[in-house]
Amino acid sequence: MKLKGKVVTGIFSPGSKSEHEAVYLETEEGRHRLKRKGGNPFSDESLKAFIGKNIIAEGELNDYFFEITEDPEETE
Repeated sequence: MKLKGKVVTGIFSPGSKSEHEAVYLETEEGRHRLKRKGGNPFSDESLKAFIGKNIIAEGELNDYFFEITEDPEETE
């Protein structure tokens, strides 16, 4: 599936041992935590490069993540 939105950061799991700053995709339908399929769920420098930008991303939506399966495409 494809999702379009703005890449932002936010706190994941506040107050827990898993709390950390994460990368999210804000879409018209909601906010989805981003990760590359097979990538590190806690830190991905390649995704941080998109913070503040609008993208279209191909991937799979599951309980915790939108797992990107192809390189995101920047949009306006």
